[in-house]
Amino acid sequence: MHTIVSLFKWVLGLHQLAWFVAGAVSFAAITYFYKKLKEVGRFSKGSYTFVVLSALTVAFTILWTYDSYLENEVRAANMGILVFGGLAVVFAVIAHRLAPKKNLSKFTSNQK
Repeated sequence: MHTIVSLFKWVLGLHQLAWFVAGAVSFAAITYFYKKLKEVGRFSKGSYTFVVLSALTVAFTILWTYDSYLENEVRAANMGILVFGGLAVVFAVIAHRLAPKKNLSKFTSNQK
């Protein structure tokens, strides 16, 4: 039993657990945005690609910052937030721009 507990601690230590949780949160965010884009009718392959890139870059930003603070590299953590966080925001803006707009002509013709 001690061997199994030691193996579990080795496989899912705090560092590995952080990466595991970040992967799970990224997957949940990607799935949520996929369903939301489909629901509101603004899904396109280009916008979804940049949504995925944005979600993965946000997770990488958090993990970069976490690892840098663990290694006592505060400057690297701050630069990671600026560079990778900024890149995630750029990806999110591109995803928003690539999403097709709703067709408003159907709504205006029915209300007349």
